[in-house]
Amino acid sequence: MGFTLFERWSPEYALNNAFDDVRESGLAGLKKHLTANALKTVESFETISGRPEIALFTTPLLGGSAVSVLLEKLSECAWTIKDVMKGSETSKAIVGFNYEDMMVGTIELTMIKEDKLWKIDSLAVPKFDKFALPQGNSDKTEEA
Repeated sequence: MGFTLFERWSPEYALNNAFDDVRESGLAGLKKHLTANALKTVESFETISGRPEIALFTTPLLGGSAVSVLLEKLSECAWTIKDVMKGSETSKAIVGFNYEDMMVGTIELTMIKEDKLWKIDSLAVPKFDKFALPQGNSDKTEEA
């Protein structure tokens, strides 16, 4: 029983719960797994993705439209844990996302214990290994 209890309170367990909530509710599901610090970052991504005139100027820095598409397709992505470096009060993790093999990448994040539960405290800008989505009704794709 001790092993099960440990697993239940691990960063991996918290991430898997976050993945389940994201699949069910998208961004709203993710938000309950964030600290106030991480919530500010996500809200910044939402602001930039919702304002094309800002995204145009930040595309090289933030991935511009790619981040916008990721936020839109959040619940449809397959999420995986790539790596976790555990500490007693903080952990770092790299999570992978895959949207129909057209948008593939990773996000580096930091987790902290808040009220004995692991929560995501910071998120880096997503790194896209592949970004190719259909354009309009054509069969062409745009590579990033």
